[in-house]
Amino acid sequence: MGEIIDLTLPVKKHWRWMFNKTIERDYKMGDPLLEEVLYMNVHCFTHIDPPSHAYSDGKTIDQIPLSDLIGIGKIIDLSDKEANSEITADDLSQRGGHVELNDIVIIKTCQGVKQSIDSPEFWTTSPYMAETAGEWLIDKKAKVVAFDFPQDYVLREFFLGKIPSLEEMTMHKMLLGAGIIQVEYITNTHLLNTNSVQFYAIPLNLVGASGSAARVFAIHK
Repeated sequence: MGEIIDLTLPVKKHWRWMFNKTIERDYKMGDPLLEEVLYMNVHCFTHIDPPSHAYSDGKTIDQIPLSDLIGIGKIIDLSDKEANSEITADDLSQRGGHVELNDIVIIKTCQGVKQSIDSPEFWTTSPYMAETAGEWLIDKKAKVVAFDFPQDYVLREFFLGKIPSLEEMTMHKMLLGAGIIQVEYITNTHLLNTNSVQFYAIPLNLVGASGSAARVFAIHK
């Protein structure tokens, strides 16, 4: 087996997402075991968006076969994109000639190296996907698209208290509407140094849920 690259953010207290951990039982207090209770949104940290996240008739997370979330991931390296720049179909075409129909696609910007995800600048300086980029991915019939940055420009507005419309969240509207799974906020993409890897995105089997936190990792072939 090749080198395993963990692409998953640590789950901990974070200003951007609601997360709370309480102690249910504690052997330090005389209980036989230590048990914690977690409270968190299913769309925080590294997570998977199935179509039901945006569409009432879309598949829920438990309806997505694991076979769709495991496979060869083709990496499109856009790590030289400037801050606040738009990723277009031309960018994907120029760097993604190795992407074939029905592939898993990993969009690599290394935003997490340029800006800490613990800082607002991670969102406010990120590149973002143009509508033409979504069209390119749909034309390629991508099974899954994984992002290491906030793929829609308006996602930066959530922490300012504004809830954008679906129409404004271009990739959510286009990709999920086309049945393409989104894997959001992967990290450590700077360690992916080949054009393709064996990719794994493993969600919890949450019945009827619109998403799930996931352990995402890659193995260099």
